[in-house]
Amino acid sequence: MQQWEYCEVDFNGRTTKIYFYDEAGDYINNPTEHLRLGIVLAELGHDGWNIVSNWWRNRNEVTYMLKRPLDEEWTAHDRARAKEKYVAKPKHLK
Repeated sequence: MQQWEYCEVDFNGRTTKIYFYDEAGDYINNPTEHLRLGIVLAELGHDGWNIVSNWWRNRNEVTYMLKRPLDEEWTAHDRARAKEKYVAKPKHLK
């Protein structure tokens, strides 16, 4: 079965933020910030990302969810280890 990796692009009219997710559904790192939404989406598309949904968070901010096929499949062990990392975080950091 095909496995996917996901990213989120948030645009507030001025700044574009990109969040990448790990296999446990947690952010991999802090978002990267860019100024131009169109350039960000074009670069992600060039890297194999496809938009799967978008929605307005409020009247000034839109979010796009993107996915692309994983190069390597995650095993059940990999996924369990990632979930343990996520659960191990202190509650105030979740």
